[in-house]
Amino acid sequence: MPYSRLKKLYIEFAQDVGNATLSSRRSEAVAHVIRKAILTGELPPGEPIRERNLAAELEISRTPVREALFILQGEGLVNLSHNRGAYVASFTSSDIEQIYALRRVLESHAARCAAVNRNQAQLEAIAGALDAHHRLDRRATPMEQAQADLAFHEAIAAAAGSQMLLTIAHQVLAVTFTLRSRYAYDAAYSKQVYRRHRAVFKAIEAGDAEAAAELMAEHVSQSSELAISRLNDDASQHSRPDLPSTKLQVP
Repeated sequence: MPYSRLKKLYIEFAQDVGNATLSSRRSEAVAHVIRKAILTGELPPGEPIRERNLAAELEISRTPVREALFILQGEGLVNLSHNRGAYVASFTSSDIEQIYALRRVLESHAARCAAVNRNQAQLEAIAGALDAHHRLDRRATPMEQAQADLAFHEAIAAAAGSQMLLTIAHQVLAVTFTLRSRYAYDAAYSKQVYRRHRAVFKAIEAGDAEAAAELMAEHVSQSSELAISRLNDDASQHSRPDLPSTKLQVP
């Protein structure tokens, strides 16, 4: 990927936050543009990120670029190796299984806490994310589907009442979002996910902490099984160039 594209994203970010803010948050700005390129698929798994070249293109020192790469390593989006340098992370079935296992524990706890601690504004935020998901039509892109799904899960994490939980949830969700944003799921499966989300929301709205936790754990477990299955199918088809590609359904 030409770094000129990252420079464009960097300039857009600078215009949004202003030069004064940018000077104190330069590493966050670099992390933002690299993260965005990864999540949109412009930087694919395994793609090297040349620290020196990127710094030269952005016309900044290498220090904020290096700091940004450490931030993204912490989010699981970038791998740093002494021999290979920095490159976009790739994920195996084992990686996905572990990530979803963590999501199951984390998000069921978040749903339980949200049912106890939620306020009206937080309920409205969850309902708004749910409604946005419901309004998606057949023309929705994989990125739009992924963003709607992410918004719902993060709204629940926000309603749990713990900034630490929200921060950790954001990092874990970022990994599955990276995968999810590259593949579309069909209308039938989208409706199925919507029904699961709605059931979780109704339990939270009713203040039923145990039901909210159980429903969320079940939802994440089902998502995990499908994600691993489809990831294996996708890997198999990459090894069989004679076969057409299929869509990966990762909620």
